[in-house]
Amino acid sequence: MLPPTASFERLALNRITFGAREADMKDVRDRGWAVWVAEQLAPPPGDEEAIIDRLARQTMRIAYAVQLPAGNSPGWPAVDERRRLNYLRADIATIWDMVGKTEISIAPNERARIQQELNAATWVRNTHAHYQVREFMADFWSNHFNVGRQEDVYAAAALAVYDLEVIRPRVFGNFRDLLEEVAKSAAMMRYLNNAVSGAAAPTENYARELLELHTLGASVYRGLSGAARGAGADVVSIDGLEVASGFTDADVVQAARALSGWTIEHGQPGPSAALPFTGRFIYNPLQHHAGSGAFMGVDLAPLRAPMAQGRKILDIVAAHPATAAFVCGKLCRHIFGDSPPPSVVERAIFAWTANRHRPDHIKRVLLAILLGDDQSGRDMAAAPVKLRRPLERMIALFRSTDTNVNLFDRAADALVSLGDGLYAWPTPEGRPDSNAGWLSAAAALRFWNLMFDVMDHPAFTTSFAAQTPKEAFASPETVIEHWVGRMVGHALRPEAMKVLIEDVLTPFGVMAAHRSGGIANIEKALRRLAVLIATSPEFALR
Repeated sequence: MLPPTASFERLALNRITFGAREADMKDVRDRGWAVWVAEQLAPPPGDEEAIIDRLARQTMRIAYAVQLPAGNSPGWPAVDERRRLNYLRADIATIWDMVGKTEISIAPNERARIQQELNAATWVRNTHAHYQVREFMADFWSNHFNVGRQEDVYAAAALAVYDLEVIRPRVFGNFRDLLEEVAKSAAMMRYLNNAVSGAAAPTENYARELLELHTLGASVYRGLSGAARGAGADVVSIDGLEVASGFTDADVVQAARALSGWTIEHGQPGPSAALPFTGRFIYNPLQHHAGSGAFMGVDLAPLRAPMAQGRKILDIVAAHPATAAFVCGKLCRHIFGDSPPPSVVERAIFAWTANRHRPDHIKRVLLAILLGDDQSGRDMAAAPVKLRRPLERMIALFRSTDTNVNLFDRAADALVSLGDGLYAWPTPEGRPDSNAGWLSAAAALRFWNLMFDVMDHPAFTTSFAAQTPKEAFASPETVIEHWVGRMVGHALRPEAMKVLIEDVLTPFGVMAAHRSGGIANIEKALRRLAVLIATSPEFALR
């Protein structure tokens, strides 16, 4: 008999990982939640050895036709091979050179291969990484600092470097440091156009999103002139400075001016000669607007050292209390759902503010959220209300069924029709992180069909038959309870159980397959049952 509710271990793990597994829950029971959290927040640098080995020994097919020489293009030879991951760890200069030669001497398929490798590797990491909280937070920050892959071919190609060198090393680090590295990244520079911001006409794209989406939040936008500021709440104190409580369009202009000159090497004129074509970050004084004035009440004009004005902007917005409230609220909603416990949000904001100068700033915020003042993590045991988005549900299916995930050549596009392709959200705010954003009957049907397709692909291997004990086949109820227990951990609603029983009793269901004795039929029927469970409302929650 299944319990009516999930265990603490399952509830807590589902909130902060890509899906609780039996081994993970046993680990938390044996060692305690606080010990598990502490280990998770102290991962070794880079991928763990098991992930490195898995990614290094696998291949994916790449194929394209010959392009004969024409005009100034030397063309390229035909390719049809299974290839290891060539671009996942390539440096930005290598990527820039390759993209610059695309459609001249390099096939466009090679540029697309970068995204293919990144997406496939992300699926592997999300499924198999021991340090699940790092995966969870890498996903969170990648969406918070969203770069849509459709906007610019250079930005899209730089995403593998963005993930490996900017996001992943800093998921538990200092937010101010993360903010600057994002600002200097080739992917963000190209996506929001700061790379082409010039002295005569600085572009405001990045400056506005920096304030509205990355730090302060739209709730403190005061409009064109700031006339809507509330009386008595106009100024906050930050490190001895009197700073406006919100930002205006004039502040966006000043931020754009201050951050002009922050660019990348793309062959443009430099102080003494043309810059090289590498995609690497550089401060180019020829592109810097010299007329910066007051930003949120702080005069930038006296700051004349290279990059000083831009860095002051980042200092102010990173330390601003509106940023603490905006980012902590967003993170708590990501973990707990649309209405997170107010006490958890308060703890997170307090930890954010108290530790903002520490190198492990974000780690300390997570400790406050996940453990609480008494280290028990009791808030993590609340009933689940947060909907898994399609990628989360897919990875949870893999993890709860011990599916071995190998490199999948369609990972870059498999979830695009469901709105959840990695780096596929086109606009800077990132994909939705509310339940309303993922409620769709049509999407549920597409997910059902996609799961059947994916689970039959040779990139994904498991044995449902081997994981089902003989006694589970005693009745429809026992085989269903075995897999619902594995995947959900508690009883489904009676109407859901009724649907599952009806299905396992059909001619292509589990019971008929078991009676016929064919292992292939049993395996197929059990996979069907697992996918049905994965489409249930109970499995959809984390």
